[in-house]
Amino acid sequence: MDCNTEHPLAYHLNCTRCGGLLEIKYDLERLSAFASPDTNRTGVWRYAAWMPIHQPEHFISLGEQPTPLIPAPRLGAAIGIPRLWIKFEGGLPTGTVKDRSSQTATAAAKQFGFEVIGVVSTGNAASSIATYATRAGLRGAVFCYTKTTQAKMAHIVGVSSDAIWYDGSYDDMISVFDAAVDKEWIFDGGATRNPYKQEGKKTVALEVFEQLGRRAPDTMVYPVGMGETLLASQRAWSTLKAMSLVKNVPRPISAQSNEANTIATAWTSGENLQPKSIGYTIAEGTAVGDMGRKGLLTLRRIREQNGAAGCVSDDEILSMQQTIASLEGLWVGPTGTVPVAVAARLAKDHVIDKNDETVCVVTETGLKGDWAPSHVEAEKPSLHMIERMLEHGRKT
Repeated sequence: MDCNTEHPLAYHLNCTRCGGLLEIKYDLERLSAFASPDTNRTGVWRYAAWMPIHQPEHFISLGEQPTPLIPAPRLGAAIGIPRLWIKFEGGLPTGTVKDRSSQTATAAAKQFGFEVIGVVSTGNAASSIATYATRAGLRGAVFCYTKTTQAKMAHIVGVSSDAIWYDGSYDDMISVFDAAVDKEWIFDGGATRNPYKQEGKKTVALEVFEQLGRRAPDTMVYPVGMGETLLASQRAWSTLKAMSLVKNVPRPISAQSNEANTIATAWTSGENLQPKSIGYTIAEGTAVGDMGRKGLLTLRRIREQNGAAGCVSDDEILSMQQTIASLEGLWVGPTGTVPVAVAARLAKDHVIDKNDETVCVVTETGLKGDWAPSHVEAEKPSLHMIERMLEHGRKT
């Protein structure tokens, strides 16, 4: 990508000339026939022409349907963005946006003749890759850190053929995993460099394009760990613009937790991206302190497309999680909450214009999280208890 060297469609993870990241290019004339998805297929394969997998027999699916784009007027009014939409990914088979890229990752592994696909994960990617590997008849070798939630652990144990729990952070494990990938022991199902995996997440933008009546919003807000969802979605918007199907590319906003705020720090300071050692954050999907070359590319895309970046604390994330639930009826996981919390912060700081039509990509359901036990007091059933409740509601 950096040196513009072209490669054939083969299993390359880096440019053979400069060692840089690779992006897959498509024939825009072929894509220009895009009018509506293939309703005979589900999941990312509804947009098969936009994917680098040639043989339909390699398409892996669990019957996925387009995720809803939900208007959020009460939430939007509360955070100062009246034209707010939620792109809710929690209804995918494993409850997260990861299923989009897992479909293309496992299909590519089959296309290139691998029997094992692996990933290093803070939780969601492990359960997703393992799920689709099982569906594809492949071994799913997942490496997950021990601080992930019990719900995610149970899911991973249930679906993975091979799981290893490692001490330390994502950054500690990824270099070891990359060395195994370089030996071709494992097909790379991770986000650091595989150009095939990330293609599935372009469909976030393609669905939003259709759901808005074949147009683009002003702003898209994404949670960022490795930056894969932001990069893939924005790449799809750029392609739609090149095809004259939209006038402008949405402004990309990176949303991170304070604990792993490398993009936000670099964007705010105007300096280069600097890795950092991180501890625990409840937003596990953002828990990456060293994004490597993907981080540099993410920051570059944000700057090129007049984007922005922000970060929020775990307390802000948990508070916003409750706000989303009480105002819009959506129970969202912490990582999926981060874009809304950051959007609220940036709207208050006038970084996001209150008049902008803004889509927050809410990447996970809250049903995969661990929460403190709720302390409630029980009482015997009676009409009085119902009458008292209704009377209390009228007063408030």
